[in-house]
Amino acid sequence: MVRINKSMNLPRWLVGENVNGKRQFIIHTQEPRFVGEIFDNDAGGSDITDIQFIDQPVIDEQTAGKMAKLMREAGDALIKYDKNLGI
Repeated sequence: MVRINKSMNLPRWLVGENVNGKRQFIIHTQEPRFVGEIFDNDAGGSDITDIQFIDQPVIDEQTAGKMAKLMREAGDALIKYDKNLGI
């Protein structure tokens, strides 16, 4: 299991690129932690795909709604990021 020093006070959402700048990712730093790859879509926006969980959540009827909400929040965080960059 990966441990994060909670005293670091990481932001909830991080956006980053690989070292050659060809791939972009959004990272959720709170449980359930995950990384999703960002792709530009044909409509001029971005899609988050290939979600890889660091903390594998249990998906059942009770948590399915919470996971859907978390995915919407990831999209909202990406929109805010793009807006702050003037994209």
